[in-house]
Amino acid sequence: MNQQENLGIIELSRLFQALSDPTRLQLALLLIDKGPMNVSMISKELKKSQSLISHHLSCLRNCGVLKYNKEGQNVYYEIASKEIKGIILNAIKHVREYGSGILSCELIGNF
Repeated sequence: MNQQENLGIIELSRLFQALSDPTRLQLALLLIDKGPMNVSMISKELKKSQSLISHHLSCLRNCGVLKYNKEGQNVYYEIASKEIKGIILNAIKHVREYGSGILSCELIGNF
Protein backbone atom coordinates (compact mmCIF):
# COMPACT_ATOMS: atom_id res chain seq x y z
CA MET A 1 0.00 0.00 0.00
CA ASN A 2 1.39 3.41 -0.89
CA GLN A 3 1.29 6.49 1.29
CA GLN A 4 -1.62 8.08 -0.60
CA GLU A 5 -3.82 5.08 0.11
CA ASN A 6 -2.91 5.18 3.80
CA LEU A 7 -3.56 8.90 4.19
CA GLY A 8 -7.14 9.25 3.10
CA ILE A 9 -6.43 11.65 0.26
CA ILE A 10 -10.02 12.97 0.25
CA GLU A 11 -9.85 13.90 3.93
CA LEU A 12 -6.45 15.54 3.51
CA SER A 13 -7.71 17.51 0.53
CA ARG A 14 -10.74 18.67 2.52
CA LEU A 15 -8.53 19.83 5.39
CA PHE A 16 -6.56 22.02 2.99
CA GLN A 17 -9.82 23.24 1.44
CA ALA A 18 -11.02 24.30 4.89
CA LEU A 19 -7.85 26.32 5.38
CA SER A 20 -7.92 27.75 1.84
CA ASP A 21 -10.86 30.07 2.49
CA PRO A 22 -9.46 33.56 3.27
CA THR A 23 -11.83 34.18 6.20
CA ARG A 24 -11.15 30.79 7.78
CA LEU A 25 -7.41 31.26 7.33
CA GLN A 26 -7.57 34.76 8.88
CA LEU A 27 -9.52 33.28 11.76
CA ALA A 28 -6.96 30.52 12.35
CA LEU A 29 -4.07 33.00 12.14
CA LEU A 30 -5.82 35.29 14.61
CA LEU A 31 -6.24 32.46 17.11
CA ILE A 32 -2.60 31.43 16.67
CA ASP A 33 -1.56 35.02 17.34
CA LYS A 34 -3.95 35.98 20.15
CA GLY A 35 -4.98 32.67 21.72
CA PRO A 36 -8.52 31.70 22.76
CA MET A 37 -11.29 34.11 21.74
CA ASN A 38 -15.08 34.08 21.62
CA VAL A 39 -17.25 34.81 18.57
CA SER A 40 -17.80 38.43 19.53
CA MET A 41 -14.08 39.08 19.95
CA ILE A 42 -13.24 37.39 16.65
CA SER A 43 -16.02 39.26 14.85
CA LYS A 44 -14.73 42.63 16.07
CA GLU A 45 -11.12 41.78 15.28
CA LEU A 46 -11.86 40.58 11.72
CA LYS A 47 -14.63 43.16 11.13
CA LYS A 48 -17.08 40.49 9.97
CA SER A 49 -20.56 39.56 11.18
CA GLN A 50 -20.96 37.18 14.08
CA SER A 51 -23.12 34.86 11.97
CA LEU A 52 -20.40 34.61 9.30
CA ILE A 53 -17.75 33.97 11.95
CA SER A 54 -19.93 31.30 13.60
CA HIS A 55 -20.39 29.58 10.25
CA HIS A 56 -16.63 29.45 9.65
CA LEU A 57 -15.90 28.38 13.24
CA SER A 58 -18.23 25.43 12.79
CA CYS A 59 -16.38 24.33 9.65
CA LEU A 60 -12.96 24.60 11.31
CA ARG A 61 -14.19 22.82 14.42
CA ASN A 62 -15.68 19.95 12.38
CA CYS A 63 -12.38 19.60 10.49
CA GLY A 64 -10.41 19.39 13.74
CA VAL A 65 -8.60 22.70 13.18
CA LEU A 66 -10.24 24.34 16.20
CA LYS A 67 -11.53 23.23 19.57
CA TYR A 68 -13.65 25.12 22.05
CA ASN A 69 -14.06 25.52 25.78
CA LYS A 70 -17.14 26.80 27.58
CA GLU A 71 -16.68 29.27 30.40
CA GLY A 72 -20.07 30.11 31.81
CA GLN A 73 -22.11 31.64 28.98
CA ASN A 74 -19.05 32.16 26.79
CA VAL A 75 -17.51 29.75 24.31
CA TYR A 76 -13.83 30.28 23.54
CA TYR A 77 -12.20 28.88 20.41
CA GLU A 78 -8.56 28.01 19.94
CA ILE A 79 -6.30 26.04 17.62
CA ALA A 80 -6.97 22.34 18.25
CA SER A 81 -3.41 21.05 18.43
CA LYS A 82 0.26 21.83 18.05
CA GLU A 83 0.18 19.79 14.81
CA ILE A 84 -2.42 22.08 13.21
CA LYS A 85 -0.53 25.14 14.42
CA GLY A 86 2.63 23.64 12.93
CA ILE A 87 0.96 23.05 9.55
CA ILE A 88 -0.10 26.68 9.36
CA LEU A 89 3.22 28.11 10.59
CA ASN A 90 5.15 25.87 8.19
CA ALA A 91 2.88 27.01 5.35
CA ILE A 92 3.77 30.63 6.21
CA LYS A 93 7.47 29.79 5.92
CA HIS A 94 6.83 28.04 2.62
CA VAL A 95 4.91 31.04 1.23
CA ARG A 96 7.75 33.39 2.19
CA GLU A 97 10.09 31.30 0.04
CA TYR A 98 7.78 30.35 -2.85
CA GLY A 99 5.19 33.17 -2.84
CA SER A 100 5.86 34.44 -6.35
CA GLY A 101 5.64 30.94 -7.79
CA ILE A 102 2.41 30.31 -5.93
CA LEU A 103 0.93 33.54 -7.27
CA SER A 104 1.96 32.73 -10.83
CA CYS A 105 0.34 29.26 -10.84
CA GLU A 106 -2.43 29.35 -13.45
CA LEU A 107 -4.19 26.27 -12.06
CA ILE A 108 -5.04 27.89 -8.71
CA GLY A 109 -8.04 30.25 -8.69
CA ASN A 110 -7.91 33.88 -7.64
CA PHE A 111 -9.65 35.38 -4.62
